[in-house]
Amino acid sequence: MTMADLKDRVKQATSGADDQQPEQQPVTDLAVGDTARQWLQRRTTYFTDALPRHIDQAHFMAVAQAVMPNLTKCTPASIHTSLLACARFGLEPDGRQAAITPYGDTATFQPMYEGYIELMYRHPRIDSVHFGWIREKDQWDYTPTEPSPRDFFHKPRIDLTDEERGPVILAWAFAWIDGRRSQVIILNRQQATQIRDKYSKAFKNAERKNTRDSAWHTDFDAMWAKSCVRRLVKVVPTSTELTELIQTDDDLDDTQSAPPVIRGTVIARDEQPDTSEQPSAAWPKTAQPGSAAQDNSEAGEQA
Repeated sequence: MTMADLKDRVKQATSGADDQQPEQQPVTDLAVGDTARQWLQRRTTYFTDALPRHIDQAHFMAVAQAVMPNLTKCTPASIHTSLLACARFGLEPDGRQAAITPYGDTATFQPMYEGYIELMYRHPRIDSVHFGWIREKDQWDYTPTEPSPRDFFHKPRIDLTDEERGPVILAWAFAWIDGRRSQVIILNRQQATQIRDKYSKAFKNAERKNTRDSAWHTDFDAMWAKSCVRRLVKVVPTSTELTELIQTDDDLDDTQSAPPVIRGTVIARDEQPDTSEQPSAAWPKTAQPGSAAQDNSEAGEQA
């Protein structure tokens, strides 16, 4: 039974019921959620085997399961690819380190600025990474000709609310490397807009199609922050993993959808999952909610 068949059966079963029985609607929602969870549980080993050793497997899968309800309209293949990219980089799809964003029926891996910072921290020479916003009424100063760390100063007005502090005017980022502070990266809104207009193909495509659904459209500040942190990558020691994340991020912006293969060390071409377990083009069939019978289609899929 497909998801459409399941919804039709639930609708037919409840069409003659009293209007005062709102509990029928959660049954349909539960069916969709159960199907997504079952699909994820059957492929747990794909993701846990890909995780770096220092990442807690149970926690990663719990976060992945939490985002599944937002992806029920996406193809299982695109969800598989996006979650596998998260796992290979060791980034949680929690909306902070990384996000899995639906574009139509395609789930798309989207690394966030905290994900970049997380990968920077893994380099043995980097002691710490710092990012912040400067608001209009904050105290700050930047004098590049002064020696580090006297060249940059920021004191937020913590006695005021964010609204009272005024709008965000600058994003900044720096790192401490072997006990010494790196160059400070400062990015204003106009510079972020210029980066968007010059480099983001996803933004241009969304503008041309009038869909306005690119990440720059839906969360400008998040992309502003990521642009600032990505500039920091240029002045700190980098790893192959961090370089691959940048390349993957650029590839995804080119297509605005999850590519079939993430390049390099993320998902190598000879590491694709066995075709016998490859996600199908549609969600697996699920037994009617409340039925005592086990889903026979699941056993057939695993055979």
